[in-house]
Amino acid sequence: MAGSISEKLGDLATQVSAVSPGRLLITVDASNIVETARRLHEMGFDHVKSVTGTDYPDENRLEVVYHVSSFENLDLAAFVLQIKTSVNRFDPNLPSVTGIWPSAEYLEREASDLLGIRFEGLSAKGRLLLPETFAGGPPLRKDFKIRTEGIDA
Repeated sequence: MAGSISEKLGDLATQVSAVSPGRLLITVDASNIVETARRLHEMGFDHVKSVTGTDYPDENRLEVVYHVSSFENLDLAAFVLQIKTSVNRFDPNLPSVTGIWPSAEYLEREASDLLGIRFEGLSAKGRLLLPETFAGGPPLRKDFKIRTEGIDA
């Protein structure tokens, strides 16, 4: 499977490798995420299972991982693709893949709310999990400070 995906993605992917049976890791530049999604969707990978993010403050980046699979194609359903990309921590813009995979909307909104990633083209705006009145930085960033009773903890 890694070979056919690598061939389909061509220069878009900097890495395509098997990490365990049924799991492939695909690393792409943030600017290639939508085209990568489009090509994988053409292959039959039809939905996003999860979107995760990790803050790497020492490297000045936020890593975003899309876990993608298939409902329709039972042969592809045996595979989960981990599509990994990174954005600058201080300018965290990433094109949304919701035009290809609508199932990513809630998950991208969650990453936006909790990590501060701005998904360009994401139709839903506003907070998802945090109250609109929430003040402070994104709570899943490693430099987030919890305020307790008006005192910085």
